[in-house]
Amino acid sequence: MPRAPAVIGDLVESAMGRPAHLLDAGEPAPGFLELDMHAEPPPGGWHPGHEIQIRATPTQGRRYTVRTVGVTDPQRIGILVATEAEGPGTTWMRRLRVGSRTTVLAGRHRPLREHGTRLLYLGDGCALGTLDACAQGGDAPIVAVEVPADAVEPLADRWPRYRFLPAAEAPGDALQSWLERAVGNDELGNLDGAVLLGHAQSIQRQRRVLTDGLNLPRRAITTRPYWATGRAGL
Repeated sequence: MPRAPAVIGDLVESAMGRPAHLLDAGEPAPGFLELDMHAEPPPGGWHPGHEIQIRATPTQGRRYTVRTVGVTDPQRIGILVATEAEGPGTTWMRRLRVGSRTTVLAGRHRPLREHGTRLLYLGDGCALGTLDACAQGGDAPIVAVEVPADAVEPLADRWPRYRFLPAAEAPGDALQSWLERAVGNDELGNLDGAVLLGHAQSIQRQRRVLTDGLNLPRRAITTRPYWATGRAGL
């Protein structure tokens, strides 16, 4: 699943190129790649949820999210990416080998704006790294993620407290069905905030369910579309 494309120089003006190299890489589930990198930190240091940009080609950049930061080595960052979409970012990722060097663009960390303390996090596979980074500090949040069917079991083993839903034919349909059922069964009645990431059209439908079905104020719902039907991806 694609993240919205970016061009070099699209980050904030404070962003600077920082040398980085790959320490390790693994495949936690089909369609996902986990990178362990050593990268010089920006002002203020690395933080889970930090947005970075990597040059996939000399003229194209792609955005990713730092999922973890090393406890004993604050220059060690972990990035989880979905590789299902074809594009320059996916091609670049697949060519990486341990020791590969690159340049990471990053400015000072700007946390995702969240509202409330009892939060619901929704997204698709391309948002899993960001959702996990945000949910790490939450108060027992509810996290539901739509992923390819063959990735459900290994991801559920890795993150047993998250709900992984096998994707249907149309993007967002599986997550929409789960959300409507959960609202109808009053499973989400104590929520006071939500974070919706990933597919733009799906986010619109999810927000409508939360505002109409739970009377959740729009200001309590954070949205960030990463891709849209008909747009080129990673």
